[in-house]
Amino acid sequence: MIYDKFNRLSVYYESVPYLKEICEELSKKDLSSLEAGTYYTEKSHIKYMVQSYETADSKKPEVHKKYADLQLVISGKERFDFDSQTALPESFNIADDFGLYDYDLDNSIILGELEAVIVFPYEPHTPGLTASKASAMRKIVAKIPME
Repeated sequence: MIYDKFNRLSVYYESVPYLKEICEELSKKDLSSLEAGTYYTEKSHIKYMVQSYETADSKKPEVHKKYADLQLVISGKERFDFDSQTALPESFNIADDFGLYDYDLDNSIILGELEAVIVFPYEPHTPGLTASKASAMRKIVAKIPME
């Protein structure tokens, strides 16, 4: 997992496929005015979603196999739980590249405005958790192909 400010993600361009393309495209946009929905980058058609939601007190951890997640907070503050790599859960859905775990994760960070995480395949994570108090969130989640 990588955790950093959005304006520093260029440090990781060589290590994460498509990251440069995604960041350059997002840098050209007024992130605060993007409508919730699904978008694709112009060049490689990498999917990214603008999401609006309220943080939750608890959620099940999720994991992916084919895609890394770039999660970028536009506004709000959330707790983001994570753990080291593990086996995929029995519930893993190959078609959706998504599975849920039935246990809590051991590590947490607080994500604020223009902070980002990149979570790689097989890394369990729980985004969207309440930090100190409930928060209205606006976030971009890009699905980065890793295969």
